[in-house]
Amino acid sequence: MMHCDRCQLDFTGQLDHCPLCGSALKGTPVPAVFPENEWARPKKLARRSLIALTLVGLALVIFAGVLGGASIVTIVAGCAAVLISYVFVRNVVVHSPSFLRMVQRYFLVLIALALLFLLATGDRSVATYVVPAISAIALLVNGVLVVLFRNTFVQGYAKYLLYELVLGLVPLALVAAGMTTWAVPSIITAIGALLLLVLMLTLTRRQLADELRKLFHA
Repeated sequence: MMHCDRCQLDFTGQLDHCPLCGSALKGTPVPAVFPENEWARPKKLARRSLIALTLVGLALVIFAGVLGGASIVTIVAGCAAVLISYVFVRNVVVHSPSFLRMVQRYFLVLIALALLFLLATGDRSVATYVVPAISAIALLVNGVLVVLFRNTFVQGYAKYLLYELVLGLVPLALVAAGMTTWAVPSIITAIGALLLLVLMLTLTRRQLADELRKLFHA
């Protein structure tokens, strides 16, 4: 029987990775109690294809960087961007997250990629316009989602929303570090983050109170 050390569960059938967490299984396969799930095959093929594409992407980034005389920082940032994209897409393929969770993670990935590009190129326009724009769009989308799915957000997605509220202050940190040429977009984004926090606390105060009550009585 195959065993997952991370989930502490045993599995029957021809599995080599845990269907819950994706970790490699250990042990000897035994026949499955139920017929094999035909839906697992496309996911396995998608995982292998994704790994192959990621390796090709890393090779292309390194080759293009060396050929173009790019700095080591630029090459490393490019490889990191490919790996971040791989982790995000793999999570979608393997774990099939809900729409709301995928939206939250997508904006986090975009901001991470923008910061990597800024680190590699030192282009101040990225710090001045791109990072604040991504943060502002993320905050706007989240404001709409909080209004539409207030119960769902508090129960399962509030942590992602809080992450992005904090990231709404990242443009201000870039201003303080002297990496921008114009502070107005960053200030607007920070104000938007503050307003969204007030909106969330106002619209979900009952749900937040219920969650806090459960937390303290657990």
